[in-house]
Amino acid sequence: MARIWLSKSAHSATRSIPASRRWSTPAAALTSSASVTGINPAGTHSSIASKGAAKSVAPFAFWLLLLTVALSGNPNRQALAAACPADHTSEQVHVAYVYDGDTVKLKGGRRVRFIGINTPEVGHNDKPVQPLAQAARTSLVRLLDENNHKLWLQHGKQQHDHYGRLLAHAFLENGENIATRLLRQGLATTSVIPPNIWGEHCYQQLENSARAARLGLWALDDYQSHDARSLPPDTRGFRIVKGRVTAIRRSRHNIWLDLDDSLTVQIPLKNLANFGTFDFDTLTNQVIEVRGWIRPDRNKSRLKVQHPAALVIITTPSKP
Repeated sequence: MARIWLSKSAHSATRSIPASRRWSTPAAALTSSASVTGINPAGTHSSIASKGAAKSVAPFAFWLLLLTVALSGNPNRQALAAACPADHTSEQVHVAYVYDGDTVKLKGGRRVRFIGINTPEVGHNDKPVQPLAQAARTSLVRLLDENNHKLWLQHGKQQHDHYGRLLAHAFLENGENIATRLLRQGLATTSVIPPNIWGEHCYQQLENSARAARLGLWALDDYQSHDARSLPPDTRGFRIVKGRVTAIRRSRHNIWLDLDDSLTVQIPLKNLANFGTFDFDTLTNQVIEVRGWIRPDRNKSRLKVQHPAALVIITTPSKP
């Protein structure tokens, strides 16, 4: 398999930062459970009430000292805190309510959507609860209960989504990245939506390990890689789909890949910069795997890909 990885060091999971601005030194690079060859294009419940509004960032030397004392002699906690560490934080906040595994409400009313992951939806607006949604929510609630409902946020490059939610990576006071806990448990999938691409490689490696071990979501049929030709016409929601690229078309705003004449993959031209100099014409007749949300589109289903993390080349035609 070949994943179209960006090679910019700015988005590396082990980015080097000054000691005064980080909790811990990153552990050795995590290793993927599957062999993936990179293509490098040229070219990121209720809470305990607290006094006052969300604090500004405290001096990190102080927090680093506390972390050193708290984690000394405990390699398991050290490993958790070291995976995908923050390179800075923007603010400390208190969580008032947990909607689901990736969305919370803060004291004061703001809503935060965690960047880089997606968890199953808890039912609302007459929609059913998705499998393991409660498990993901419970995991997050327990983490917050154990940490006085405090989080440190690292804001995304794009700070709000179209729902008005704050977009951020979330960390516990000991430096542990919330996303890494959910990914390790198989209760979240990676979700890379530009321009918020920080941590993509590190998150992907954690997902790969959970997927290989068939933990949580990865034991469910909906999260297996399905042949595009096997998708029922009424398929909706998040899916991982593989198929052969039978046609490549271009329009004014998109590149369109047809998978076995059963699924259309939409790649907006405005997102092409994320793929560097990758030549999409080389995908003709190749088997690829894509991930994302399937929506209806005329006679076929459609899935949008905005970043190379959502597209993996499974096979390459042999040269004549």
